[in-house]
Amino acid sequence: MKKQLKKAFPYVMLLTAWAVIFAAVLLGERIPEQLSLALSTVGGVLLGFSVVGIALSRIHLSPESQKEYERSETDERNIAIREKAAMSSWYWTLYLLWAVFFVIQIFVGGLWAVAVSVVVVLHCTFYMINIYRWTKKM
Repeated sequence: MKKQLKKAFPYVMLLTAWAVIFAAVLLGERIPEQLSLALSTVGGVLLGFSVVGIALSRIHLSPESQKEYERSETDERNIAIREKAAMSSWYWTLYLLWAVFFVIQIFVGGLWAVAVSVVVVLHCTFYMINIYRWTKKM
């Protein structure tokens, strides 16, 4: 039963995505522009996830390939490489977020400055939470 739900979920998501996009187009000018944009965005995100889910469900690996894939997932060297890449990407995104923060503080201010401040703080908080989680696992 659980396996059948897992296989059907991307198709249900695809139908939902098209329904939401269709509703956004159909309602068009009868609803506020922000709501129309939100519906289109939700539909687009659902559409993307569903297409990727369907594509991934169609990929079938041989038993040898599956074993090699599982081995590579648990290989210490590959794990170390992924961790280094994650740390590097975290630092780069943090620098980019701080740059955006300063540009918005200097030129725009107001609500956008508050929004970017919240994003920067959340970014750092997620980092600290993940460090704590991974420290406990190791």
